[in-house]
Amino acid sequence: MKKIIWPAAAALASFSAYFALRRLAAAPIHQEELRELLALCYTLLGMTVVKSCSYFFFDFLYLKRTGREAPDLLKIMFSLFCYSTLFMLILGVVLKYNVTGLVATSAAVSVVIGFALQDTLGNFFAGASLHVEQPFKIKDSIRFRDRTGEVETVSWRSTTIRTPDNSFLKFPNSLLARDPIEIFPFESPHRHSVAFSASYEVSPRTVINTARSAALGFADISYEIEPSARITGFGPSSIDYELLYWMKDYMKVGETAARLRERLWYAFHRDNISMPFPTRHVLFQKVKTEERECVAVVDYRRAIDSIDIFAPLSSMEKEALISLSEVRLFGLGEFMVRSGEAGDSMFIIGRGRAEVRVCSNGTHSTVAVLNTGGFFGEMSLFSGEPRSADVVAVEESEVLEIGKPSLQKLLVENVKLAKAFSKKVTERLAALEEHAGQVGRHEDIKVEEGKFFERIKRFFNLG
Repeated sequence: MKKIIWPAAAALASFSAYFALRRLAAAPIHQEELRELLALCYTLLGMTVVKSCSYFFFDFLYLKRTGREAPDLLKIMFSLFCYSTLFMLILGVVLKYNVTGLVATSAAVSVVIGFALQDTLGNFFAGASLHVEQPFKIKDSIRFRDRTGEVETVSWRSTTIRTPDNSFLKFPNSLLARDPIEIFPFESPHRHSVAFSASYEVSPRTVINTARSAALGFADISYEIEPSARITGFGPSSIDYELLYWMKDYMKVGETAARLRERLWYAFHRDNISMPFPTRHVLFQKVKTEERECVAVVDYRRAIDSIDIFAPLSSMEKEALISLSEVRLFGLGEFMVRSGEAGDSMFIIGRGRAEVRVCSNGTHSTVAVLNTGGFFGEMSLFSGEPRSADVVAVEESEVLEIGKPSLQKLLVENVKLAKAFSKKVTERLAALEEHAGQVGRHEDIKVEEGKFFERIKRFFNLG
């Protein structure tokens, strides 16, 4: 509004001066001087009218209908047209100049300038059309002529994008207005995919469920639409799949796709799903012993010896338990278990680190960090209770998963172990409650121990 007030005030003052000079001047003023003062008055009045119209059309009407501010270039073109018209009217009507010759001369000059600045004017009007239509905005990503980047600036001559390599490309607006552009709006979901393959020996449903689980937990993926996987073809040695997911920031697509492929490898490794070589490819390789990769072997026997729950087991039974269990590998950020899901196994961390997270009032918080030798999930192993918290790997982690079948074999061979396990688990629970300040009486612990023993018997069908 300030841009309108000052020309309006100046116009009012100039008109007051004009009429005052005509009525109150002691000596007659030359008519030519009055015309020049009147021209100034109309100029200031015209500026007031143009700025008022610009405010009404762009800052009020355009904003109300489109929900966004009008482009600056559009405002400039409107002002140039109005001021040019105002200038010609004042010259012809007020100052009595012959504008016909001026218009003819201007037309000739315009033709010469038009031929000389053909490309520049083409970019200018193309930029004007881009500002009016606004097919893309700042921070949107576009793909143009096999080049992709985030829109940084849109000027009257060119559009600048920032590539994923953090370099900048400038495209003339005339090219953008003429050729097709693929636009990825910022903060609007757009779909992407990662291709992979799996063996014919594994059912498609198993592969699809594993792939979908691998896509969970990424901050850059939008979960307004759930990730999905589907078969894309049958190859000579494998079934071809693609994992579909949605993102809102196109500049992070490459990094997210790379992390997804990493997650897929870990998920397939845990579920024994192979990504086979082509059958026509034969690989012969002879590797010297000293050149082989040395992989650290985790001593899970020592880890089990340090866990009091397994104290009732003999040395041979501990060795049998390890041999019947599965080693799992998790990558950074993967969920080892999820809160609320069914489970019948526990985990011992052989190497790596994991966080235990709980959700309260919609907010996730870390309640514990488990290092090498730590364990979790014992209640699910002994009673089949649902998982009570999320456990997430914060670095590459190898764990030993002790499942119900491996423990059931030991319990069937030695029924007394069930009683010993129930005692150890309830003692551990009582210690945890006491540590948390929730101390129970000794009789209550005995009652819980008896109840827990019955739950173990029912869960393992011990009769």
